[in-house]
Amino acid sequence: MARQKTPQELNPELYFTSSKGHPRDRIIIHESQDMPKEGLFLSLNGIAFLAKPDVEIDLPRPVRQMLDTRVRTETRRVDDGNGNMIVHTRNIRRFTYTLVKENVDAVAPEIIADSQGAGAASNATV
Repeated sequence: MARQKTPQELNPELYFTSSKGHPRDRIIIHESQDMPKEGLFLSLNGIAFLAKPDVEIDLPRPVRQMLDTRVRTETRRVDDGNGNMIVHTRNIRRFTYTLVKENVDAVAPEIIADSQGAGAASNATV
């Protein structure tokens, strides 16, 4: 009887076990009061990154998406004017960032087109 493959073996792109094989995104993490002055230490499944504030860094997409889950809940109590207190809550990202470029390790389509065009031109002259 053959061994059945695990979900991780069937869909390795859904599991983060290495920084290789995942698209990388270039981001800039903004400085905040929650961030240590030496930078933000990020770790996903034992793979670590140190992101300095206001400096571009290329991160694997699962690590960038993990930043979106780092939230803090802010609760405010507001008087409605009739003596009743209304409670408002909202989730705020702990660390904000700017996405500079997605797929920084991918080859640009125009480069592929140029290389194919150059190959065709060199074959035509031969």
